[in-house]
Amino acid sequence: MADPKKNAAPQDDTPKTTPAGEPEGQGTGAENDAENDYAAEDAAAEEERRRRREELFGDILDDEDAPADTIESLRAERDELQQKFIQVSGRIGTLQQDSMTARNKLEEAQKALTRAEAKFEQDKKFAVEKFVKEVLPVIDTLELGLSAIPQKDRDSDPKFAKLAEGVEKTINQLTQVFNKFGIKSINPMGEEFDPSKHEALAVQPKDGVDPETVIQVAQKGYEIEGRLIRPAKVIITPQF
Repeated sequence: MADPKKNAAPQDDTPKTTPAGEPEGQGTGAENDAENDYAAEDAAAEEERRRRREELFGDILDDEDAPADTIESLRAERDELQQKFIQVSGRIGTLQQDSMTARNKLEEAQKALTRAEAKFEQDKKFAVEKFVKEVLPVIDTLELGLSAIPQKDRDSDPKFAKLAEGVEKTINQLTQVFNKFGIKSINPMGEEFDPSKHEALAVQPKDGVDPETVIQVAQKGYEIEGRLIRPAKVIITPQF
């Protein structure tokens, strides 16, 4: 029977050596470099967190006399600020509502003022119109009296001339007052008949005159700022 020891492979009794510069029991150089990088990153992150803490709470962390319940104090202050913010927000809402109410009242006041001004202007026009209607008969009488004094009598008799001059002066003064208040006379001699401003008393043919043309003004009309006070009474030519 063969001896097993004789057939066994020879064993290498040479002691194993570790590469120079590499401690026994540790990994390779690449593994050590990765671990060192991770450690450096962790240190940098921790340094960044420490820097941020110092920026935010440096005065608290450095103050040896700071009370132990600093966080609670900060929370209480935060709650107080939140409560003040709620109160201020409520006041702002109230002010906005008051401002809207005041603006609505201002608009109502402006509308009321506009209505009052319009009514005042309308009343003023009616008052002037009433005055004009009272004065018109006087002007009519003066104009009739003036037309009753022939030009030949004015030239031959100084008394008639002086009388006519006085009547003309009075009519001119009244006309100036009328113009001041926007009152205008309507004297449509030779114009086309306008039923909105003229009142036809009669129709009379006349050669060489267009149909419905005013050939005589029996009484002048008047208007105030476009509002008819009295139509002019006229005689016109026939329609055809």
